[in-house]
Amino acid sequence: MLLTVRRTLLSPCGWIVGLAIYFFAPWARAQYEALTVGACDLGIFYQAVQGWAHSGWPMVPIKGYVQLGDHFSPVFALLAPLVWIHDSPITLVYAQVVLICLSGVPIYHIFRRRHGILVGSVMLIAYLCSHAVFGTIQFPVHEVMFGALFLAWGLERMLAGHWTQATILFAAMVTVKEDGGLMAAMLGAYALLNRRWRHGAFLIGWGALWFIVTLKFIIPNLNPGGFTYAKDYQASLHADGIFAGIPYMLSHPGEILGLMVDNEVKLTTWEQLLIPVGFAALASPLVLLIVPIMLSRMLSARDTQWSSTLYYDMPLIPILFAAVADSFRRLGSLVDRVRGLGPAPDPTMAPRKAVPEPPADAEKTDAPEPEPEQETETAVRRRWVPRTATIMAAVAAPVFVWFAVQDVRENPIKLWHQGTAAPFNNASLVAEAPEALAKIPPGVPVRATNNLLIPLLPTNEVTLIGSNVDKGDWAIVDTINPSCPIGKKEVPQVMQQLDQMGFRVVYSTGRVQVLQRTGPAIQPIRGTGTAS
Repeated sequence: MLLTVRRTLLSPCGWIVGLAIYFFAPWARAQYEALTVGACDLGIFYQAVQGWAHSGWPMVPIKGYVQLGDHFSPVFALLAPLVWIHDSPITLVYAQVVLICLSGVPIYHIFRRRHGILVGSVMLIAYLCSHAVFGTIQFPVHEVMFGALFLAWGLERMLAGHWTQATILFAAMVTVKEDGGLMAAMLGAYALLNRRWRHGAFLIGWGALWFIVTLKFIIPNLNPGGFTYAKDYQASLHADGIFAGIPYMLSHPGEILGLMVDNEVKLTTWEQLLIPVGFAALASPLVLLIVPIMLSRMLSARDTQWSSTLYYDMPLIPILFAAVADSFRRLGSLVDRVRGLGPAPDPTMAPRKAVPEPPADAEKTDAPEPEPEQETETAVRRRWVPRTATIMAAVAAPVFVWFAVQDVRENPIKLWHQGTAAPFNNASLVAEAPEALAKIPPGVPVRATNNLLIPLLPTNEVTLIGSNVDKGDWAIVDTINPSCPIGKKEVPQVMQQLDQMGFRVVYSTGRVQVLQRTGPAIQPIRGTGTAS
C-alpha cells in the first residue's frame, strides 16, 4: 500500500486528481453560496455529523429522529473531527469533493498495472469526467462519497491479488448504507468464484448478517415510522423491500427484465452507463456486480432512483471501470487467439511468487535457448493486449468528456463560473438572505424553508417548514421559491398557519420574511433588499 501511495505522488495521477479537486471545489462552493442546496441531503447529514461530533449520537432535528433510522450510515462519524476544526456545512461539501476525486486513484492503478501509465492516465481522466462524478458533485453531500472510495480501493486491492486488504475494504461498506451488506455479499460470491474460500465465506456471512440486522432491527427501532423505504417495491415486487421480493423476481424473470427498461429515463441511465465504454465492460464477469444495485434502483417506485443525473450511478462507476480494465485484457487476448496465438496470462489476479534460484552446484541441463522467431512471436502476442487497451482508452475518454459537456449544456445550473453564484440565477435571494438571516439570534430553534436552512445550521437548531416536525419561536420563509417540501403555491397557506400560531413578521426584504412568535401583530421593518 505504501508503494502504491508513493507511485501515486510521483505519477500523473497526483496531478490529474489535484486538478480535479481544484476544478470541482469552487464549483461545489458556488452552489452552496447560491443557496441552491438544502435539507436533502446536506442539512440532514450535517446535523448527523454535528451529533457525532458534539454528543456522540447523530440526532437530526430535520427528520425528528436519529440519522441511523433513515439510512444506516455510521461512516459519517469519520467526519466529526472536521467539524471540530471548522463547524460549517461547507466542510462536508469539500470533504465530498476530495473523497470523490480520490476514488479515481485506485482506478488509475488498476489500469496502470495492467496497461501502463498512459492508459491509466487517460482512463482516470475519463473517470473524473464521467456523468456520475458530475452528478455527485452537483448534489453537495451523500453517502456515495464513502461507498465509491471503499469500493474502488477494494477492487484495486482485489485485482492486485491482495484479497485480505480488499476484504477489509468491502466489509467496511456495511457502514455506508444498509444495502452495503448486500454488495459485500455479492463481492463475497465473486471471491468464491476466484477460489478465495475464506474471504468469500466471510464477506457473504458478514454482508448478509448486517443487511438483515440493519433492515429488521436497527432502522425500524430508531425510526418512529419504521423503515421509510420499505414500501418502494410493493408495486413492482409485491413485497416490502427488495430482499423480500427475491421470490417474485425468480418466479417472474420476464416481467422483471421488462421493468428494468420500461421507461425512457431508465433507458437513458443504461445508455449513460454503457455507451461511453462501448459496452466493453460486458466482456468481464466483474460487471455482474452492478446487477443488485440496478435491480434495487430500476424496480423502485421512486423515480428519482431511475435517473442518471444525480449521484445514484456513482457506486456503479468504479465497478464498470474495473470491469473495463479487465475487458481490455480479455479483448486483447481474443485478438491474439484470432491471430492463432495463445492467450496472454493475467499476472495481476494473484501475487507473484518468487522463483527460487537453483543451487550453485546444480547440474546444468542442455535445454536449447529459445529461437529468435519464438521470442518475436511471444512479444507480438504480449503487445496486442496493451495495444488494444490503448486504442479503446483513446476512444472511451473523449466519449466520457463529450457526455459530460452535453450534460453541462443541458443543465446550465451546473456551470462553474469562477467560483461565484452568478450562473445559478438566484441573485435576488443571495442579495437579500444575509441581512434577513442576521436578524435571527443564535442558539434559538428556527423553522426555515429549504433554501434558507443551511446558513443557520452552525448556530441554530433548524427544522424544515412543511415537514410536520418543525419547531421553534422563529421562522424564516422564502416566499418566491421555498423549495422542498412546499412550493410557491403553498406559501400563503403556510404564512396563514404561522399567523394562527402567533407568529408575526418582524423583518421583510420583500422576498424573505422573518417571523417571531410574539402574539400581537408587529409592523414589519422594511429591509433594503428588493422584491423579486
